[in-house]
Amino acid sequence: MTDSREPHFFREKGGTLLVETVIGADRILVFVLSGQRYALQLPIVDSVIRAVEVTPLPEAPAIIMGVINVHGRVVPVVNLRRRFRLKERPVDPDDQFIIATSSTGAVALPADTAAGVIKDLEIDRLPSAEILPGINYVEYVLPHDDGMVFVLDIDTVLTDDEEAAIAHSLEGLDKAE
Repeated sequence: MTDSREPHFFREKGGTLLVETVIGADRILVFVLSGQRYALQLPIVDSVIRAVEVTPLPEAPAIIMGVINVHGRVVPVVNLRRRFRLKERPVDPDDQFIIATSSTGAVALPADTAAGVIKDLEIDRLPSAEILPGINYVEYVLPHDDGMVFVLDIDTVLTDDEEAAIAHSLEGLDKAE
């Protein structure tokens, strides 16, 4: 999916696929979940890592699978399959986690695979309200090749109540240490 004329997106360092900073803000990271393509604005993506074991987080909302350690940071893992009402399955060792930064901090988003980076041409954008009315976590939709790419708004994937519950659960972890 990536344009061969563009700088290469992934650079591996110690098992982590890092985002190259040479790619501009007009790019999105496309990932696949249950056969459907989703995307995030590239500037909010910190890295793409191989799936690791998820540690359960006591008192976390149901949308949170647990937490992972990413270079010394405790990062909550959002169950996108549950949020999107897709068939749920356990994390597979071949899966990847997309580490992204929301307005409240880092989150890990499981994906079947990170498909690559594409140029986001604003002229091609379709308003999500026309295609997915009432779904506020999809910022807009891009027609691409043989289907659609749903571009997520990371700040609305979790509700305010879910974010507050995660913060409370993470505070509990800090007190336990």
